[in-house]
Parts: sequence; C-alpha cells; structure tokens
Amino acid sequence: MENTPKQHLDLIAEMIQTARREYNDSSNIYLLWGWVVSIASILQFILIQMHHEGMSGIGWVVLIPAALIAQIVMMMKMRKKEKVQTHIDTIMGYLWTAFGVSLGIVLFSQGKLQENTFPMVLMLYGIGTFVSGGAIQFRALIIGGICCWVVAIACFFVPVQYQLLLLALAVIAAYIIPGYLLKIRYKKNV
Repeated sequence: MENTPKQHLDLIAEMIQTARREYNDSSNIYLLWGWVVSIASILQFILIQMHHEGMSGIGWVVLIPAALIAQIVMMMKMRKKEKVQTHIDTIMGYLWTAFGVSLGIVLFSQGKLQENTFPMVLMLYGIGTFVSGGAIQFRALIIGGICCWVVAIACFFVPVQYQLLLLALAVIAAYIIPGYLLKIRYKKNV
C-alpha cells in the first residue's frame, strides 16, 4: 500500500510533535537549576549583608553538587524513557555541553574576571535559554534568554553583592517561569 503525500506530512508532523513532547519533559531541569541558583544567590547576598563574607559561598558549595547529582539522575531516567534521538535532542546536548564547559572556564577564571564573573555567567545563561527556546519554539525561554542579557548589562554597573540579586531575578525569568510553563505545556500535550 502506497502512502500519499498528505500521509507523509502527517507522519512528519507527528514525529515533530513527539520530539517536542519528549523535550518539554525536561522542565524539571530548568526548575532545578533555577531554584538552586536563585536560592544560592540570595543566600550569599544575605550572608554578605550580615557580614559573614567568609561563609557567603556556602549555598553554592552545598547546593551545586547536590543539583549536579540530581540532574544526572534525572537525565538517566529521561534517557531510559527516550524512544528516539531527534536532531533537536542532539543539538540540545551539544548546546548544553558547550554551556557547561564555558561556564566552567568562566568560574575557573573568576579570580581574573573579578566583578565581571556574574555578567559573563548571565551571558552564557542567555545563550542557553535563547537557543533552547528557539529550537523547541518556546517563547518563554527566548524571552528568558533576552532577560539574562539585559541583566548581564545591568550587572556591569552595580556592585557585586547586588549582582547576586540580579542573578536571582534573571534565573527566575529564564529558568523558573519557563520551567513551570513548560511543565504546563507538557501536561496539555500528554
């Protein structure tokens, strides 16, 4: 039995929709990192304000390793469920790997970057969310990426302790809000 052109187009549309549904399930990763970064940022700001500079990075030291472990577990579960590897999945894998390597370089260079560290981090957040939003055609991530870039510019003009609050604000706009919206969109499509 021969397939018609309309059947081919329907099959392609269904495959694209399946890929989008599977990717949208990763909303938990955006929520994880959004909450971790915002909590660690706000905690560091509070500790600096209370003159506990020596302990101000404790939130990062505790939360980041825990979040990395949680992300690895989530990714392993997602891979087990994954039926097909789409081009979008491959691109997203390369994008977020490049993000992680670049973020590592920025954080490793923090001593040289000094007060420019958070703006650099925010530029990387902007790239990751903007490209991800474009790849899955999700406007909230695109807007979140743009917000990160605007906040990165603002960070160049404020003292580092206030950059922490701007960082928290940016991840709320770029990760937390889009994460919850992705979760809602995913539940509608399932």
